[in-house]
Amino acid sequence: MEEFLNERFQKVLHCIIEEYIVTANPVGSKFIAGNCSLNLSSASIRNIMVSLEEKGYIRQPYFSAGRVPTSLGYKFYINGILKTKKISKQQQEEIKSGFNISGKDIKKILWQALHLLSEISHYMPIVLAPERTYANLLHIEFIKLDKSNLLVVMVFDGGVVENKIISVDRDYSQSELGKYSMKLNEIINGHNIDELKDVILQGINEDRKSFFSLLNGIIFNFDLVKNTIENENEDDYLYIGSRMNLFDEPEFSNYEKIKSLVKAFEDKKTIIKLLELAKQKEGIHIFIGSDTEWSDINGLSVITASYHSKKGLAEGSIGLIGPSRMNYAMAIPAVTYMAKLLCDII
Repeated sequence: MEEFLNERFQKVLHCIIEEYIVTANPVGSKFIAGNCSLNLSSASIRNIMVSLEEKGYIRQPYFSAGRVPTSLGYKFYINGILKTKKISKQQQEEIKSGFNISGKDIKKILWQALHLLSEISHYMPIVLAPERTYANLLHIEFIKLDKSNLLVVMVFDGGVVENKIISVDRDYSQSELGKYSMKLNEIINGHNIDELKDVILQGINEDRKSFFSLLNGIIFNFDLVKNTIENENEDDYLYIGSRMNLFDEPEFSNYEKIKSLVKAFEDKKTIIKLLELAKQKEGIHIFIGSDTEWSDINGLSVITASYHSKKGLAEGSIGLIGPSRMNYAMAIPAVTYMAKLLCDII
């Protein structure tokens, strides 16, 4: 737990962090004395900076340099000093107008959310799509794209639509696919995916010559359920927006730092874990990478918030990844509003 810092200590820490967020350069006592209106002597400021360093809130990156915040310093700043505001009405209207939600295609909605969040924040947006295993499936349609690929259109409770392209090993006619769609829709009756799979398996066992046997050819041989819902790979439910904004940050201006940044995103398990943690609770959650905590994202911060459908059948989380010195006063309201908007749309 962070210890108490008196008002003078907080003001000096605030000044260091605010300046470092803007410039990415270490902050010295002369700058603080001349620009932060603290009514403190340079000697007093230097003493406070020494104490803040001893307590672990700031550090000196190299000899004779000023000071930069540590992950502990950022945490104290976020929890005890930072004051955030809601994004303006004008920004809210601009964001809303950027959505095209016809058909409630969940993937399109989430990609639009990523694009808009990137535009307003200039950091890297991420989103965890809702799990569909336990959502009620209302309708399914198989559409032939070509002789080896089918489009599967699934409509879930609440009107949310998901599309998936699957590969097949023989050429199905559209009339065949239409029959499969019609028969399957007769037995769906609001079952969730797990229940539906059990119903189909039971039907196959009871009468292998029936429709269920035919359905087995398209559902199980081609792993439709497996590929579309149950065992989706990371790319199916973790969406990552453009990384180029991060490469523009001064922290990642040299090859070694870029390489470490890319490595942090090659293994998506950490990002998924953070978004899963965020999904379980309401409100904003902020994860700051360091050597001792969340070392896989050392040098980065992740701001997350959960979203859910009005009926509670779909839930996920959305967030931003940026450098540890990211503009929290801007990024936190942006993520908060986007999560709220997704709750209204989905």
